[in-house]
This record gives sequence, C-alpha cells and structure tokens, in this order.
Amino acid sequence: MADTLQAVREAYAEARLDYPNQLAWEELSLEMHEALIHVYRTGRGDKRLGPFNAHGWDSTELSSVSDALQVLLKLQGKRWLSRGQPQHWGGLVPSIDRDPLQQLTRAEKLVRERQSIDQFRSTARVFSNPGEQKAQINDIVALMVLRHYGVPTRLLDWSLSPFVAAYFAAEQNEQDGEIWTFSYQDYVIEGKEQWVKWKEDTTTDRTGADIQFDAQLSSFRADDPPPWIVAAFYGEGFHRQNAQSGFYTMTSRFGIDHADALRTLLRYDQSRFHRYVIKKDVKPDLRTALREDHGIWQGSLFPDAAGAAHTVKLKVFG
Repeated sequence: MADTLQAVREAYAEARLDYPNQLAWEELSLEMHEALIHVYRTGRGDKRLGPFNAHGWDSTELSSVSDALQVLLKLQGKRWLSRGQPQHWGGLVPSIDRDPLQQLTRAEKLVRERQSIDQFRSTARVFSNPGEQKAQINDIVALMVLRHYGVPTRLLDWSLSPFVAAYFAAEQNEQDGEIWTFSYQDYVIEGKEQWVKWKEDTTTDRTGADIQFDAQLSSFRADDPPPWIVAAFYGEGFHRQNAQSGFYTMTSRFGIDHADALRTLLRYDQSRFHRYVIKKDVKPDLRTALREDHGIWQGSLFPDAAGAAHTVKLKVFG
C-alpha cells in the first residue's frame, strides 16, 4: 500500500494538482488508488472514483445554501459558463456517447444524427417558432434545438447563468449534484487557435480566421476530423434556450469527454475552470432560494406547452 500511496501522490504532482484536504489517502481502497493513477496518467475519467473523479478539475464542496449562493454570485460576475448535473456522472459526456449508444461507431452515430435532423425537419416544419426555423437549413442549429428537447446529440448544454446551472444541479435529492464551470473569455482566446491550426478543415475561406469558422465543414464527414471543441451561442434563440441563457459545447469527434477537452484547451490552468459539488442535504433549500429570490424553477426554464405539461405532470402526479 505504501508504494501505491506514493504512486498516487506522484500522479497528482505530475498533473500539477493538490487535494490535501479532500482525500484521506489511507482510507481509500486499492481499487480507488488504481483509479486515481489511471485518471492522472491518462487524462481520462474513471467511474470507479465517483465524486473523487473530476477529470483534473479542482473541486470545491458547497455544504450550505449561503456558500452556494456566494459562489453563484461570484460566477455571475465573472460571466463564466456553467453546467449543472444532478449527480456525478463521471465527467461531461454528451448523451449520444452514453450507454446504450456509447459503443456505436462514428458512422452509426452520424446516421443517427442525420435521421434525427431529417425527422425533426419533416415533423416540425409547419409549427416550429421563428427561432427554430433555422434548424430547417442548418444542421448545427438543428442539433441545438434537438438537445433542448431531450434527443441524444453530441452537444452539451451550458448556461451563462450559474443560477440556472444550480437549478439543474439541485434537481434531485438522492445524490450530490455538481456544477462545472469555465471562463468563456479564456475559451475565446484559446479556442480560435484551433481554427488557425486546422484552417483547411474548419474555416470557410481556409484562412483560419475566427469569424470564418463553420462547424458544419468537418462535423459530419465520415473519417475522424481534427479534434476541436467549440463553445457556441445561437443568437436567434428559441424559448427554452433563451429562458436558460443557453450555450453549447460541441466536439467534432464522438466519444470525447468535454471535461478533458476543455481542460486541455485551457492549458490545464486551474484558474480557468472549476467544479463545485452541491451536497444533497443542501438541495431542497437551494431550490427554494432559487425560486423565491431568483425566479428560477421548472416552469420558468421550460416556457412552452411541452414544458408546461411536464411541470403539471410533476406537480400533480409526482
């Protein structure tokens, strides 16, 4: 065990991470130590770690409503992007890359995406609202709309409002929730370097200019494109996106954990990204504070007929 402990400490040091107050080294099982070594040597997640596994993102526990609200106000002032998850899912994995779809090949996932987009267009053509109409001609916008209505895609939802992210993190009481957050301003600086690096694959005029980036150029090709990640906002918007101050992250390749991709893009600089854990005992009171003090609840975040019906179902039938 002594050798294993030393290997874990070296793995942390190698990854430039320090958890002096969050991990009781001697109390972890051998399996947990092996998982820690795997994470910090490979840079990829390991579900054996549960809440310890933050993909190299520094983590802070929020054990009171006042602690949580203080952090949310800080994030709002910094204008970071935030994503809330009601439990620890082992990273930031898009729905099309989770079980039971995880094992599909790129070709099979591309077929699923095309079928989803085409089916949505043929069905929603006559009744989609003005902001959703662009989904009829732009595949990326179609994926954005589909993501907000629960269809598996390679996109992840984020929000410019940390209070919205906190709502989703506090949705369920059974387990601790989490808020993943990163500096959008730093993303803008580092992100556009990707287009310079892969200018022929990512920009319409092949110059690498940020304004010429078009995700459609390489997202849907059969072979693996360059491994870029983009944080995008759909300016025209639609009801759910607007209510949730929505942003999206998307990768060109499938099977990419966005926590790993963002950490790499932001050069492993912990001042640019962070993860907060909302303890399960805090969730009920935090939801109350979000609704009473900030107007954030199920009904306000899903302002459409489908959302209203779902709210009725939850409130009336449980």
